[in-house]
Amino acid sequence: MDWRRAKSVLIISFLMLNIVLGYQLWTDWRERLNTAVDWTSLPPETLLAMREKNIQVDDNATIPTETPAMREMTYTFKQRAGTGINDRTAIAATPETRFVFNQEELVVALGGIIPELGTYTLDVPGSREGVYFRFNRMQGGWPLFDIHLNLYYSEQKIRAYTQDLIEIKPSSGAKEQQVLPAAKALAKVIEVNLPAGSVIKEIRLGYHGEEIFNDAETQVSVPSWRVLLENGEEVYYVNAISAEVTTEKGEALVNP
Repeated sequence: MDWRRAKSVLIISFLMLNIVLGYQLWTDWRERLNTAVDWTSLPPETLLAMREKNIQVDDNATIPTETPAMREMTYTFKQRAGTGINDRTAIAATPETRFVFNQEELVVALGGIIPELGTYTLDVPGSREGVYFRFNRMQGGWPLFDIHLNLYYSEQKIRAYTQDLIEIKPSSGAKEQQVLPAAKALAKVIEVNLPAGSVIKEIRLGYHGEEIFNDAETQVSVPSWRVLLENGEEVYYVNAISAEVTTEKGEALVNP
């Protein structure tokens, strides 16, 4: 055996191993740093407000970094979902109506029953555990937070649904504008609107109607950041163009 050659091979092998391990450690450190930067990059006055008001952030929550150019959207209702039990459309319980978490499987199982099912995407934070899965109508890759499809379930079966159906109208007069960064939107909500002890669960970009008129034929929805809290009771929307903050019911919050 050529011990000199074997020794060289061992040295090179250990060197390569150290390089691989070092790269893995650097990757892990970088991922942790990037996660931390999401929140530590908030303005100092916002971080101070978080400490003073004991506002915390869910471990899985991150601040989105995208700032796309978006325009307001107009649409009309073809169908509005009711809120009562009698407003639900029953689905016959069959093996195919079991819990399905894959979008393609869901469309195959219920696409022939629920209209336009493929245009809705699951909204996990908006769902109510033990009662229904909530889906939001999607347009251009962004959710319409006010347009819902709810799948009601029990005993591991989907039993009924309620659904908003809309028709998107041309927006030739609306100009695209770059949206407000999520960090700025969140800073405003934290400093002004969130009550003490709040836990932020999610911040997400989509569309929210600033004014929903029950009798109006045309509805308007604008790019908005949705801020959800862990208790599931409060929902805040920040207009991603004007920075105005509204509640779930669309009531404008007065800023001091």
